[in-house]
Amino acid sequence: MAEQNEKGLTREQRLNKMRLEFRKIETIWLISCGISLIGTFVYLFFVYKMKILAGSSLRYVFIVLLLLLVFFCIYLLPVLLKKNKKYKAYSLAYKMAYVKPLLEETFGEGTYSETEKVSLKEITEFSMIRKAKSAMANDCVNGVYDSVPFLRYDLTLRYDKKGATTDCVLIATDIKTHLKDELQIIHEQFRIGGSDYEQPEGYCKILSGKDAFDKKFNIYTKDQKEGEKFAKDLPFKDLEKLSHKTPIAIFFDRKKVYLVIKRDKDVMEAPIYRPVREERCLKEAGEEVEIIKSWIRILKDCV
Repeated sequence: MAEQNEKGLTREQRLNKMRLEFRKIETIWLISCGISLIGTFVYLFFVYKMKILAGSSLRYVFIVLLLLLVFFCIYLLPVLLKKNKKYKAYSLAYKMAYVKPLLEETFGEGTYSETEKVSLKEITEFSMIRKAKSAMANDCVNGVYDSVPFLRYDLTLRYDKKGATTDCVLIATDIKTHLKDELQIIHEQFRIGGSDYEQPEGYCKILSGKDAFDKKFNIYTKDQKEGEKFAKDLPFKDLEKLSHKTPIAIFFDRKKVYLVIKRDKDVMEAPIYRPVREERCLKEAGEEVEIIKSWIRILKDCV
């Protein structure tokens, strides 16, 4: 039976109520956008077709003000909506209800936090994100699975002032690989900062010896001999299965191993445009748990 609060609402009903309260605010935003767009076009029609304010500098002042209003409604208001107290409360309640308990229960003494500060210096030790200008992390899980400590979080990397970003899931595991130099395994469709991933300077490209795998993945290493030896023992089928739905990149460092999963959608975020359904929410959170478990099992086979 679904858990109920003091007002007699189930967890699912309470979250849907919070979701609809936020949607009311979003509806006001949509109406504001519509009014500003219609008002702008009507004004331009009267100015240029009906010759209203002809020869007056005020016509240009009003045009600029209306365009600024349209920009504010379409671009800035969505940003403000994400910072709205009702949205934050709903998002936090959703994660505390479905995400946090499952993650912490699965990984024993693991801890979950909705947001966490990320040291750009720390995560740019490997070359994939060395050029990133800033990083933001959320849904951070710090735990241990099968005796392997790990840190998992959703990561948004910003690369330039124009807004080029990359959204991904990063899982950093504290496990030694016995490699003397870094080795990278990059899916052919993996993109970073809006561009295809490029072979890093000072690295050579090697083949695994498995044609099907080499068609989908690029392997870069600083030490060709060591890299080829390491690549022969990779669990090819497991890596291909892991990248079945979304491109991945793997960075084997001497102290840590990083798995980067490219994402266009954050499945741990609370749904806005569809009702909260407990079964689906638990399923999505469970899929994230399985990714961590599957990756660590694969990793132990690699090293």
